[in-house]
Amino acid sequence: MTATASHIVFVIDDDARLRDDLVDYLVGDGYEAMGFASYEQFLPASRLIQPALVVLDLGLPGLDGLDVCPLLRELWPDLGVVMLTSRSGVEQQEAGMQAGADAYLSKTASLALVEATVASVLRRLKPAPVLSAEQAVSGSGWTLLEDALKIVSPQGAETVLTVNEFSLVQALVQARGESVPRAVLLNLTGKADTPTNRRNLDATISRIRAKARASAHTDLPLRASYANGYAFAPGRTGDLAD
Repeated sequence: MTATASHIVFVIDDDARLRDDLVDYLVGDGYEAMGFASYEQFLPASRLIQPALVVLDLGLPGLDGLDVCPLLRELWPDLGVVMLTSRSGVEQQEAGMQAGADAYLSKTASLALVEATVASVLRRLKPAPVLSAEQAVSGSGWTLLEDALKIVSPQGAETVLTVNEFSLVQALVQARGESVPRAVLLNLTGKADTPTNRRNLDATISRIRAKARASAHTDLPLRASYANGYAFAPGRTGDLAD
């Protein structure tokens, strides 16, 4: 199955090896997939992106899957949920389904079976609504053109971005002026939170701002806090990353 842009899948599982394998497998099959070790780690990303489906581990640290599933339903009523567990027994399966899961699989299931289940659930669901990037910057004068990978200044000047650059700007725009931690931005672009990747992220933000200055002759309002991350905040004073 080739995933559409709305087929964003979150994998919430504290088993790092299984989580990474699932994310890699789903990405290889055309999905936009992101992994998280716990519900608490997932929360910052939930403010930026709405997935079409979550693959959810039942035995999470902190809030377990039975507690998390209803919270996901509150956030996104039309979300697909595929629950994974190492626990056996009909009672556990019933509990998972009663919590709101659309499907329930053992952790011993093959990656292919998990992906087939994801595809089956998504076929039964209507596409998740995606926040319009143009709406997100409404009132600021800036516009994102997703199909063309461009950001347009209030004066109408266009800056062409790479896919990775555009995804970063779009995530910051959708945060509506809030600072997004570097760790979350790296996760959203499929990279680990390491010192090297943080430096690369800072370099990418500087490159984006330099592109905007060269093509649009204006500063892109990306505000930086070296402790907290970045924000897209037109009209707000603050540190700028060069």
